[in-house]
Formats: sequence, C-alpha cells, structure tokens
Amino acid sequence: MATTSHLSLGGVCRHGITAIALLTAGAAGLVRHTPAPGPVGSAAPLAAAAAPVASPGGAPSARSSQAREFSYGWPVKPFDRQHPVRGSFADPRSIFVGAPTRRGLMTSACACSYHQGIDVAAADGTSVYPVRSGVVRVVTPDWVQVDSNGGVAFQYWHIASVVHVGDHVAERRTVLGNILKASNHVHLTQLQDGRAVNPLAPGNIGPYADTTTPRVNRIEIRATDTGPALLPEYVHGRVELVADASDEQAIPVPGRWNGLPVTPAKLTFRIEHLPDHRVAVRETVAVDVTRSLPANPDMWHTYARGTHMNMVKMGSHRYWFEPGVYLFKLTPAPFDTTTLRDGAYTLIVTSTDTAGNQSSSTQVFSVHNRASWLQG
Repeated sequence: MATTSHLSLGGVCRHGITAIALLTAGAAGLVRHTPAPGPVGSAAPLAAAAAPVASPGGAPSARSSQAREFSYGWPVKPFDRQHPVRGSFADPRSIFVGAPTRRGLMTSACACSYHQGIDVAAADGTSVYPVRSGVVRVVTPDWVQVDSNGGVAFQYWHIASVVHVGDHVAERRTVLGNILKASNHVHLTQLQDGRAVNPLAPGNIGPYADTTTPRVNRIEIRATDTGPALLPEYVHGRVELVADASDEQAIPVPGRWNGLPVTPAKLTFRIEHLPDHRVAVRETVAVDVTRSLPANPDMWHTYARGTHMNMVKMGSHRYWFEPGVYLFKLTPAPFDTTTLRDGAYTLIVTSTDTAGNQSSSTQVFSVHNRASWLQG
C-alpha cells in the first residue's frame, strides 16, 4: 500500500493542508459576520454514538451538539473519550526559506503541503495503540503503518515503535510505540486505498463532538496572488477572491498549542447584486476537505500567498506561539469580473466544520469595467 509523504525539518513536521485569508486594513467595503446553522454530515452506521463535549467559544449550530456515530476510537487512552486535536486535516504545513518579512512570506520558496491527518495532543511517552486491528506494514524510527481490511490503513507518527513488520496487532490492546520526546502529540493519518481521508469526518473517529463556530475573518480582492488587496470600490478585470477563514480547537489543547486556530472543513461563496440581492453567482464550493484532500496536491492551488501554519518557520527560526493564517482562494483561476454588469455587489463566504457548524461574512465591492469610468 502506498504511504503518504512526510517531511521533518528543524522540528517542523509536514504531513502532506490548511487554510487561508488575507485582507489589508484599509479596505473600505463592509465585512459582516453572521453565525448560521448548518447540516451535520451523514455518518456511517458503524459503532456507538459520541457524547456531546462542551467547548468554549462560538455559538453552536442547530445540530452540532448532537451525538454522531463513529467506527473507531482514539489511539491513546482512554479510547472512548474525546482528546484534544491541535492540528486539523488539510491545515497548511509551511516552512519558508526566505527572511521573516512580508516579501519573504509572499514570494520565497516554501516546503509547503497539506496536513494529511490530525494531531492528537498527548504527553511525551504516552502509549499509542492501533485504532483498528491489522498487520504492521511499515516501521520507521518515528512512524508505523498498520493495514486493515478493505483497503484501510492507518499511520501513527512521532512514536518510538515497539512492533515489527508483519506483526498482527489488536485495536486497544497492542502497544505500537510511545510518543517521542518533545512531540507532545501523535499524528494519525487514515488511508483508503492509499489516499488520505479526514479522520474527523462523520463516521470515522469517535466519540467526537464540536460546538465551536468556524469564522470567515476577512475577505479581500487581489489583482494577483502575491499582490496587495484592491480597493473594493473599484474592481475590474480578472481578480483573485481570497477569504481568511479559521476554526477553533473543538476542545482546549494544553500547553503552547492552546488556542491556536485550525482550518475549517469547507468554504462556499455566492455573489449577489445590490440593492436587490439578485443572485449573480450561485452558491459555489471553494474548498471541501470534509472527507478528503483536494485533488491537486499543490497547496497553493487552494491557499493564497500569505498563508502560513501555526508557529511558522521562516529562514532559520521558528516563531513560537504565533497563530497561523489561512487564506483560501475562492476560485481555482482568477475570477473574471466582466461576467458581471458594472455595479455594486456583495460577496458572501460561508465557513463550515465537520460537525456542520457554520457562519458567514460579507464584503461589498463595486465592478467598473467600462473604459471611460475613470474619466467620469
């Protein structure tokens, strides 16, 4: 079975995603945040239901606090209790070669990728167990892969393994290894036929509940991916639509990762004409990692420049405690504003997590493609 690529560099680990947004403080358009209820994804009918877990911050959506079904438990004890997740599926993993400047962030070379699993917070030395029984297929100095039936496999990273290739291991009984010093988490990748899938998707790990509300923090319009934000009062030609979106940890993570953002699972947008609110661009999915990673493996296909992970590393330094910034491109190619008539519009972006919690923000902008516009 194929394994996923991982990169370790100066204490920073890359597990193959995450999120987006950047808006300059001078934009004059109105940005409005609106919590909104969202549907809970369907769960696979496998196993017991999760008990709701209280979580600080964010108003829960209508169904987010309901228990949901799951098919396997947690890789550390207690197996049947939710553990803190400090890194989410498809979070950006980014190590920049350039200096810690705006230019370095926007233009320098980067070892960048999608996070291909979740980071379960646990103390160094904690024993790690398989979430499903199977056969050990890969053993390295810091990670193990266990293959189960039906093309399903799991990888457990940042552990000192105590098993060998070919061993048959039992969920909740066999110790695979212990969390390495200075790791404070085990990274769990779930594979289906060699492709990473989201462990937090309904029907996978549990018990799991989330009552936090993901947010769209800012919206901006750029002329190019590395360029500054345009004034929303004068938008023309082909532009890049960018949304800064983030989510809270479902339950608090102890230590230095406490309170740092994770990426939402899904972003959608629509454009309405003003003042009649006639739909000009219908609701469109910009990114959806609820169950799997984007088809394009290049992180910059999903994220806009300016995106970086929590406690980013730039040059030779890592910047501890600094929160990540997740800037999403709302369209895979520049948006052609000539498809809209000149006039005022509102861009509505909605952010959703795997539990169905969601909220929206808006940005008013004006399209002026008429050649004589600046001449009055």
